[in-house]
This record gives sequence, structure tokens and C-alpha cells, in this order.
Amino acid sequence: MINSSAKIFGLFELDLMGKVMYSRVDSNDSSVNLPANLIGLDFFDEVAPSADSEKLRQRFRYFAKGSDAADRFTFTSQVDEQPTEVKVLLTQISEREYNGNEKFIIVDIRKVA
Repeated sequence: MINSSAKIFGLFELDLMGKVMYSRVDSNDSSVNLPANLIGLDFFDEVAPSADSEKLRQRFRYFAKGSDAADRFTFTSQVDEQPTEVKVLLTQISEREYNGNEKFIIVDIRKVA
């Protein structure tokens, strides 16, 4: 498990349950040394656990159930005990492989400049 006050910024591809399928962490903005391979980890519980992750998880699940192609929002996250403005872009993608459609969510998390 990663430090719950860590800043995790970057691009993540998650399945509908929140499991990491791909990641590209922005090492310039992130304050934690993540394992080289995040694939298979639960994003909300193992990669970016924090008091704010439940808000993000709820927004993620609501988006995953919907039909919108993208959603963008900002929120204030407690990072290192300091309020930090964060912007999030959610994008749905579908892959057709072997047994039909498989849906994934791209989660792009950035610090508001």
C-alpha cells in the first residue's frame, strides 16, 4: 500500500472495477516512489488510497455506468496535510478482443497549475 498522503499524478487505464491495466505516473509531480509495475493493483485501495479516494471512486463508478464519453472535474484533495487543487479527466474506451467489447476508463490526474 502506498502512503495515503502521497501525491499521485499521471495517466491510468482502469478496468470497470478499478484495477490498473496501464499507468504512466508523472514523476515530476508525484511525491512517492511507486512500484515499477502497477498493473493488477486496485487503484483506489492500493495505488492512491486516501480520505479523498472514496469521492474519486464514487465519481468513477457513476461515470463507468453512464454513457458519456468523457467527464472533467476538479476537487480539493488533502495532500501532505495541505489542500491541493486537482483536476481529473475520465474517458471511456472500448476494446474489441476475442469475446466482444471490453470497456476501460482512462483516468488522467493533474495538479491545477
